[in-house]
Amino acid sequence: MAAELQMADVRRQVALSVITDFENFRVFKPGEYDLPALDTMHDQGIAWSAVLAPLRTASAVAA
Repeated sequence: MAAELQMADVRRQVALSVITDFENFRVFKPGEYDLPALDTMHDQGIAWSAVLAPLRTASAVAA
């Protein structure tokens, strides 16, 4: 759906639990089993931010 709306999306999704992946509901401490997926999702977000940076700069100049 995001692609049809011409939105940049991160393909990798990670299901996190407030009970198991957060200490005292405040400190993020994911399980070892989530780390590879979280790394992939982070890398995809960084890649999109680098690709879209010129568009953000162009729209700021136009405004």
